[in-house]
Amino acid sequence: MPALNSFYITFEKNMDVYQAGQVVRGQVEVELNEDMKMGGIKLLMKGSAQCRWVVSTGKTTVVYTGREVYFEKTVTLWGPGPGEATFGNTPVLPAGKHTYPFEYQLPSAGLPTSFESRYGYVRYFAEAIIDRPWKFDKKTKRAFTVLDMYDLNEDPNAMTPSAAQDSKKLGFWHFASDPIEVQVQTDRGAYCPGETVRLSGTLKNGSGIEIKETTVQLRQKATCFATSSHKEICGQKTLSEIKALGCKAKDATDLSSIALPIPAIPPSSERYCNIIDVEYKIKFIVNIPGLHTNLDVEMPITIGSIPLKSYYPQAPSFPLHPVEQPPPSNESLYPNLGFAQWTYPATTDPSAPPPPYFAVSTEGPVALAEDKEDKYTMGPTEYAPKYAYYDWSKHA
Repeated sequence: MPALNSFYITFEKNMDVYQAGQVVRGQVEVELNEDMKMGGIKLLMKGSAQCRWVVSTGKTTVVYTGREVYFEKTVTLWGPGPGEATFGNTPVLPAGKHTYPFEYQLPSAGLPTSFESRYGYVRYFAEAIIDRPWKFDKKTKRAFTVLDMYDLNEDPNAMTPSAAQDSKKLGFWHFASDPIEVQVQTDRGAYCPGETVRLSGTLKNGSGIEIKETTVQLRQKATCFATSSHKEICGQKTLSEIKALGCKAKDATDLSSIALPIPAIPPSSERYCNIIDVEYKIKFIVNIPGLHTNLDVEMPITIGSIPLKSYYPQAPSFPLHPVEQPPPSNESLYPNLGFAQWTYPATTDPSAPPPPYFAVSTEGPVALAEDKEDKYTMGPTEYAPKYAYYDWSKHA
């Protein structure tokens, strides 16, 4: 039977979403089946951004990296002191359960939103370490989300629709069809997760081929920058997609009934991060049957955390703290997935937007392992950031 039975970190009231300046509170719990020699138990609080990608050209392979550290603090939770039992010069922690509370105040400014992508991330975590002389240290790690609450009311272009248009003909030269033309725009330029992008415009089909459907996508572009050189790499992906109206041959279709909900995603930009940038766009695709290439247009939009006052004059009520209640039976010891349950300041103002949930990122969890020594790390192996999400269906 191993000496270490369990080793994990819990946050106070299961609270794992914070903003700059708030205090992260929790405890480290250790259960030993027998006495254990150790140099001590330490806690590392860290927030950083990292990028990494590999480029291979022929026989040459180049690794590009970028790194920023926003805070890094190590404290001793237990260690040798007067009256502590020792084996030689090494302290001994007796068998049984041991709990060590901790608290750490996050820096008051300059913290970018938690973010995960293929080539880089912004990540915050607490890591407890059992220092074992002449052996690999035992570790347990628990990630948490930090939100930079991007206020859309600070964006001068938030109310300006984003528009695009394009056309193409099928065939060549004298055999070319009349053009297929698309003109489309969003109802405004900025949104929060939970809101809906509403499109308007017209699709004109001058060809003799029926267009059975169109596609609307929310696309994310994450650009990572290497600090070791002037190199960058872009990763693009589709976060949500719907199928929309088509258009008969020699006809036109009104596009004003198309609506695309915004899922739980991080805000645009990483204004306090110098190595990762995040952009969003709405992509409208005319799916042309046969061997023809599709016609598509793109409209940039901004994603924020605090909605526009022109739609909801009163600022939203943000969660005060989680509700103290047992987790559902299907949750593990580390309830880092799903919707959190929170209490809110009371309000009866119908003009106020619904209070946001902190919802798990639409992309789901990522692996926390960063290096080969993580095989000695106990606790959760995955983590999913959470973002402010407004349930507008409950608004009057």
